[in-house]
Amino acid sequence: MKFLVALLLLTFPLHARPPLEKPNVVVVFLDDCGYGDFAHTGNPTIHTPHVTRLASEGANFPQFYAASPACTASRYSLLTGRNPRRSGFGTWVLGPNDPRHIHTKEVSLAEGLKNRGYATGFFGKWHLGTPNSNNQNTANAFPLAHGFDLWEGTNVSNDYTKPPVKLIRSHPEGTTPIPGYEILTDQLATNIPVHEDLTSRYRDLAVNFIRKKKDHPFLLYLAPNMPHLPVHAGAAFKGKSRRGPYGDCIEEIDAMIGTIVSTLEAEGIARNTLVILSSDNGPWIRFENTAEHPLYGEARTLVGSALPFRDGKGSTWEGGVRVVGVWYWPGVIAPRTVVRDPASTMDVLPTAFALAGEPLPSGRTIDGRDIRPYLNPATFPGTVPDFRLIYTGTGGNAIHAVRKGPWKLHIALYSQTGNNHGFTASRSSPLLFNVERDPHERIDRHAEEPGVVADLQSVISSFETSLDAEQTFWGKP
Repeated sequence: MKFLVALLLLTFPLHARPPLEKPNVVVVFLDDCGYGDFAHTGNPTIHTPHVTRLASEGANFPQFYAASPACTASRYSLLTGRNPRRSGFGTWVLGPNDPRHIHTKEVSLAEGLKNRGYATGFFGKWHLGTPNSNNQNTANAFPLAHGFDLWEGTNVSNDYTKPPVKLIRSHPEGTTPIPGYEILTDQLATNIPVHEDLTSRYRDLAVNFIRKKKDHPFLLYLAPNMPHLPVHAGAAFKGKSRRGPYGDCIEEIDAMIGTIVSTLEAEGIARNTLVILSSDNGPWIRFENTAEHPLYGEARTLVGSALPFRDGKGSTWEGGVRVVGVWYWPGVIAPRTVVRDPASTMDVLPTAFALAGEPLPSGRTIDGRDIRPYLNPATFPGTVPDFRLIYTGTGGNAIHAVRKGPWKLHIALYSQTGNNHGFTASRSSPLLFNVERDPHERIDRHAEEPGVVADLQSVISSFETSLDAEQTFWGKP
C-alpha cells in the first residue's frame, strides 16, 4: 500500500489539479517573428528543437493569424479577443507620449482569469499605453490596472530612443514612472549588456513565477522583446546559429521555451497547463540587409523569414499576419495534432475563459472563438464557429482585407517596403485569392468569382455596421 501511495504521489503530485480543472495558461508572444523562423515550419538553418517538440507533441496550426501586422494593435487583440479596430486607439502603434491606452472598460485575459482565482504574471513588452503628461500620468495605462498581479518588462518596443524605452517592474514601494512601479533601466535601446540579458531575464522571472504559483491556477504571459530590432543574444548563444545574430536570438528563445516546459514538468503541473506560442506579426523585412535602422551601423541580415508567404510586418499580405501557432497540453492535446482550419490570436481569450469557467464579457463584441474542439474533439465536443477575419492595417487600423473559408479579399494594400508586388486593390476593384490553394497570393480570382466577392464584401459591411452601432470605449473609431 505504501508503495502504491508513493507511486501515486509521483504520478500526481499533491499540488497538481486534474488536467481540466482550471488549467494554467502560458502564453509566449514573440515580437516580429517570422512564420518561417522555425525548424518545424521549414527553416533549414535555425535550430529550434524545443518548439519542434511542442509542435510534434501538441497541436500545430499552419493557418494561424495575428490580429494585426503591428505590435500595439496585435497585443490589444490577444488580450481582449477583439478586432484591433475596436480598440479606439486611432493608431496601430502607441508611442510613449500617446494619451490613449487599453481602456479600463476592456476585459483582458488577465482580468477574466483573475476572476476565477488565477495568479497573473507578465514578463516582457507591454506596448498598450504609457503614463505620460498627455494622460495625466494615469496608472490605467500600465498592466496592473488590467488584471496583472506583477510585471517586469518594457513599456514599448526595444528600439525607442526619443523618448526612450524603459525597463520597468511593478513594485509596491516604487515611485517611477508612477507609484507602484520602478524603472530598472532608463534607456534600454542603446544598453547592449541589458539587451543581451533580456531573454534570460524573462526566462528566470517566468521560472520563479511558476515555482511560486504552482499550487494554484495561474496565467503566465511571456512577451519577449525580440526578435524585434535591435536583435541580441546572450553569451551562451552568440555565434551558435548558422543564421547569424538573428538565428542566435531565435535559438535562445527556443531554449527559453524549453526551460519553461521543463519547469512545468519538474513541478508536476505540465498536464494541467496549456502552453500557447505565437507572434504579434510577421518579420520586419523593411530592414533586411540594410543599415537603415538607426541602431545599426552596418548592413546585416537582421530579420526573420515570412516564407512561404508574401511580404512582412506592417502588411496585410499573408506574411504580415500569418504567424507560428503551437498549442501544447500533454495528455489533453494528442501528439501530432495538425489543425487544418484557420485560427487566430483572438481565439485565445474565449478558449481560456471557457477552460477556466469564466463567462465572456458582456456589452461588447468578442471576435475570437472558443476553439477547444480543435484541441481535443472527444474531451471538448461541439463545433467551432466559422472563421472570419477582418484584416486591419496602416496607422488607424483601417480595414484592408477579409478572410472567410479559403477566400481572402483585399480592398486596400500596404507594404513598408513600398512594393505591393504589382497589385492594386480598392473596394470597387478588389483582389481575391484562394489562400489555401494559393498561399503566395499570386492568382487574382475576383473576375471569375463574383459571388465570393459579394459574400466577402458583405462580411466587411456587417463588421462596419457592428462597429458603428457599438462604437469603441474611446468613442467613434
